[in-house]
Amino acid sequence: MELPYRLGKYELTRQIGEGATGKVYHALDTFSGQEVAVKLVDQAVLNAPGFDVECRNQFLNEASLAGRLAHPHVVTILEASVTEDAGYVVMEYVSGGNLAQHTKPGALLPIENVLQIIFKCCGALDYAFRQDVIHRDIKPANIMVVSGTNVKIADFGASVFYQAQATQKVTVGSPYYMSLEQISGHRLTHLSDMYSLGIVAYELLTGALPFQAPTMIKLFDAIAKKDAVPPSAHRPELPAELDKIILRMIARNPDDRYANWADLALEIAEIGQFSKFRQGIPDSEKFSMLRTKNGLRELSDPDVWELVQASNWAKFPARTVILREDEPGLSMYILASGQMKVTKQGRLLNVIKAGEYFGEMAYIQRGTNRQATLEALSDVVVAEFPFQALEDLSPGCELRFTKTLLRSMTDRLALAGDRIVRMHG
Repeated sequence: MELPYRLGKYELTRQIGEGATGKVYHALDTFSGQEVAVKLVDQAVLNAPGFDVECRNQFLNEASLAGRLAHPHVVTILEASVTEDAGYVVMEYVSGGNLAQHTKPGALLPIENVLQIIFKCCGALDYAFRQDVIHRDIKPANIMVVSGTNVKIADFGASVFYQAQATQKVTVGSPYYMSLEQISGHRLTHLSDMYSLGIVAYELLTGALPFQAPTMIKLFDAIAKKDAVPPSAHRPELPAELDKIILRMIARNPDDRYANWADLALEIAEIGQFSKFRQGIPDSEKFSMLRTKNGLRELSDPDVWELVQASNWAKFPARTVILREDEPGLSMYILASGQMKVTKQGRLLNVIKAGEYFGEMAYIQRGTNRQATLEALSDVVVAEFPFQALEDLSPGCELRFTKTLLRSMTDRLALAGDRIVRMHG
């Protein structure tokens, strides 16, 4: 196919990937001007004897379901079509490539970055599982890099399509990342995806796979019978706690893995928080801090991830002035940990505790200056939300977040009213 090539409203400009069922191209939506990725299904797959109406409908149903997975760490499927002589999937374009580029010994990511990536994948796969979707083909090539540790899982629909169409003899995924239950053709649950993600984590941390063999039969035999060596056998600086997490993820028996994604994510967050690898404030810790705040408990996990991406976090020692009265307000804040005092003209007005907002008046009433000074009473962690970043949230997330602000302001006004009554009582 000569490029550029016109496919409906999409102009394909260059090839950016290739899989078992077809090639992936960078393309431009000529109607909206949006960059997208278009996967063209290989003609040989379309002409295969097993490619019947039922399989085609299964692909369309799964692709449609995957397209409705609204999560910051899932690639959005925008459109899918299969006819007698053509098939394609249009997806959100992610410019940073995939994690396969970081699986070689000379190109490994920092350990703390791997922890953050796996933590985010846990959240995305947990969200998908709650929508009754199991990926079935988790591997580095299906985890796309937006920037840094910000990743998106791709090919939810394509993996099911591949399983249904590409072969009729065995359950197909990517052999090195397949769980024993997937190899055996058993009914799959989220625990199979957890196994595959464990293999990905092992490879990202060490540059090696736990099970390798010269043939597929010998590989499957190794997966079924051999025990993986701990990741630290390849990379001695890895802590024993991380060995335990990875080996539990890839346990041969699904019952020996973590019961759910939340339990796994919690252990990853804890090792990221308390190990020597911690640098700054990891996204996993930001997510956990926001997730536990009373005012944000009604928000969904995707909403909280949007807020993480929209925020800037910092630590300040005690007696640091965070805001000064009469300064222009361009951001609002959440106090993630510690305590702060609120003063006006040197008089104490209030004490803010962890989980409370401050600076929100300037967000509600734009163009106003700060009404008070805020100073740290202890070491604090502060999440800053620039107003422009809040305006760039998805409409639903912004609406729900604004409701929490209004509820907080209402509670604060009621408390102030009670104080006034007591003062004049």
